[in-house]
Amino acid sequence: MKIDMDNVYKTADDLEKHGQTVSFNVDNAIAHIAHWLPTQGPIKDFIHHNTLHSVQHFPFHHGVAVAAKIFGARSYLPLNDYQDLYSKGRITPAALDWAVKRSGLIGKPQDELVGRLFVRDAHSHYPPISIATNGIRTALLTYLEVDLNGRVHPVLFRLLSNFLDQGISRWTMPKSGEGFWDCVLRLVHNSFLPLYPFHDHRLRELFLETPDTVIRICLEKIVGDKTLYEQYILEMLLAHPGWSGMVNMIEQAPNILLVPRSISLKELIAVELACELAFLYKKKGEAFEGISQLPQLANIPRLSEVASSAKVAVRLKVWHEAMEWALHTELLRALKTQAPAPKPDAAIPLRIQSVFCIDDRECSIRRHLESLNPAIETFGAAGFFGIDFLYQGLDDAYPVAQCPVVITPNHLVMESGNPPKPKDSDFSNMHFRAHSLLRGWLFTQTLGLGYAIRLAWNVFSPTASMAKIQKLSEIKPHSKLHLLRESDVPTKDGYLLGFSFKEMADRVGGLLTNIGLTDNFAALVVIVAHGSSSVNNPHFAAYDCGACSGKPGSPNARAFAWMANHESVRKILRERGIDIPTNTRFIAALHNTSRDEATYFDAELHETFAFKELEAFKATMTQALERNAKERCRWFELSPKAHNKAHQHVRARASSIFEPRPEYNHSNNLYCVVGKRELTKNLFLDRRAFLHSYAAETDPTGSILVKILGAIIPVCGGINLEYLFSRIDNSVYGAGTKLPHNVIGLLGVANGVEGDLRTGLPQQMIEVHEPARLLIVIEQSPEVIDQSLANIGDLKEWLDNEWVRLVACRPTDRQQFLFTATGWETIDLPVDASSPLFTRPEQVFDVQNQTIPAHQLTRSLS
Repeated sequence: MKIDMDNVYKTADDLEKHGQTVSFNVDNAIAHIAHWLPTQGPIKDFIHHNTLHSVQHFPFHHGVAVAAKIFGARSYLPLNDYQDLYSKGRITPAALDWAVKRSGLIGKPQDELVGRLFVRDAHSHYPPISIATNGIRTALLTYLEVDLNGRVHPVLFRLLSNFLDQGISRWTMPKSGEGFWDCVLRLVHNSFLPLYPFHDHRLRELFLETPDTVIRICLEKIVGDKTLYEQYILEMLLAHPGWSGMVNMIEQAPNILLVPRSISLKELIAVELACELAFLYKKKGEAFEGISQLPQLANIPRLSEVASSAKVAVRLKVWHEAMEWALHTELLRALKTQAPAPKPDAAIPLRIQSVFCIDDRECSIRRHLESLNPAIETFGAAGFFGIDFLYQGLDDAYPVAQCPVVITPNHLVMESGNPPKPKDSDFSNMHFRAHSLLRGWLFTQTLGLGYAIRLAWNVFSPTASMAKIQKLSEIKPHSKLHLLRESDVPTKDGYLLGFSFKEMADRVGGLLTNIGLTDNFAALVVIVAHGSSSVNNPHFAAYDCGACSGKPGSPNARAFAWMANHESVRKILRERGIDIPTNTRFIAALHNTSRDEATYFDAELHETFAFKELEAFKATMTQALERNAKERCRWFELSPKAHNKAHQHVRARASSIFEPRPEYNHSNNLYCVVGKRELTKNLFLDRRAFLHSYAAETDPTGSILVKILGAIIPVCGGINLEYLFSRIDNSVYGAGTKLPHNVIGLLGVANGVEGDLRTGLPQQMIEVHEPARLLIVIEQSPEVIDQSLANIGDLKEWLDNEWVRLVACRPTDRQQFLFTATGWETIDLPVDASSPLFTRPEQVFDVQNQTIPAHQLTRSLS
């Protein structure tokens, strides 16, 4: 739901100015407030998204400024960082001139801006006075000299974490079907021990009222002015945005929890306000002064004025635009000036094709595969491979979505078969049902010694001990997928169990058409999904496939291969003009991006079809994974100097419980290229590019491009912006360092057991990231792209407001055009600009802790 935030908060102020009675509607206020809360769900379903979704309807720089006024965050890097990048040549004079011309200033103001660009200033990037840190609530607590956050939050967070707990606690706090308000009410009135601070008789009586009434009574006492009620509630919730956002997410989508809980933002607000009132009574008595009685109240920032009062820091904006344009033109220059791709060697028959996810981590593995074996042709597609469904594995208690968040799946796919039995000797699989105090004590005494020995062994030999622990996101190919629908009767939840052959053909044919693979099929087509397994990584879902809603893409790869192999599906595709030869076999695989290992599924298919091709692919993949590990190691401070130990090193990082950086994941993601592989095949893009295959000549109306944009804008754009803002201000938009993080109730992480849930990405994921917006380059004419943009709906907001950048690369001559809200601008790079060549490309792996500009490859990497 899109809300006009420029006008939504003016009603109360306008009524007051005209002498009319101001009313306060709790439900409307909560709907407005929820717009500003984070949209990060439970940790098991971590999905990348635009951190500042609440201001996405504004142009990028103005939206960032508005967000800074709300959340008290930085909008850009420190000025000195940009100036240092300029001195090192990473920001070029041409890029800075380009940014200055786009600043909106002309004449003398522009000259003054240029004169101030190189003045050192260590304070200009500081956050502005904001609602979250300098609002009416902060003014009240300062005036009363009461630390409400320090007193209320420990009580509130314990209630929330115990109520919402998803399996860490042996005892459940709520009774069956009991909501949060009713649960707290029961504890207040029936608990054997008084529930502090609600034991006060005034609070006990207050809890007999409804949440709406409690909210009104508390706000009347604490605030007193109805025009400020909404702002006070928002400031209160922003004091702990993690828990506030989590409650709002659960209220909107209760099915995101493994163990359902009934809770609402209204109930949270009522309990928290009552808790605040209890502590204010305790510290100041009933006659304490409320916000309406504060001196100089008019000088405190108002929520209704944020959008109009937010100011863009022009100097920082220009430097940031210059940094982005310098980085973006590195790719544009490479695309424009690279030599034509060599024609395929006719003596080498095309025998193997592989389809990878567009994920930027797959950019390098594709490059290595093609370099090692010219007989391998690679394609890129969104990692759900066009198969949208809910998936429930044998070990899963509930189904999860295996598609981008913008798609609502209607089909359910379940595993069938017998999972492998756990070994009796594995301590990790032991579970005791005894919950009594006596039995718990006995088990502690008898098994405590064994666990202590195991703990000591883990400390001194972590790699050896990790072999018995189930790795996060690890997929075992031990079962079958129930894909063919046998009945059109939906499940009790309204889902169709499996697909019909026509539905399968629609999805398989759709993907093959989107990536331009509709003929000349090889004997073997490998569908390569990706996931990531590591031990010390509570944010494991953030390392898996964004197109699969933060899950490994192996179920999708297996489903696609099964469908594409089925003769009934091929018959329908043949009638539609896609003729898959009888001897072509599709095989599913999984690339583990943290360990650089490959798993192949459905082994019974390997022995009868394309056996030689599959063995050749496996052998090449093994070499490619070793090279990929070597390439990744240059970012790790403690990586081995000997190249032959790189693979062993990355596996050890993933297996060590002490390693906070099992992989850097999407760090330094910057580009998304939509076009034929020939456009980027001879370029070294330093694992920074999302690559989606697309044949422009097959899409004269842009209908295929509409589908591609529907996936890459929210998925790649969401990944990019979450990394960008987590890097810009990791304390507000990010999760801080992961070292003190504790997993709370399987919901999220917190710094300590009584802290707020941390949103965004931890420091160890973004510390090497260059925070620049995503550049999408499409190999298509601007005219066709315009036809596509007219049909992508609300996603066009990302482009119109420049939350991501878009460039058209005309296929006929590779002339480039930049998309703006007012039309296409021709990109004229300097005549003498050309991309550097890799004459000794193996040296790339010796360059540590810095990104490498796009290079043309003169020979294969070795």
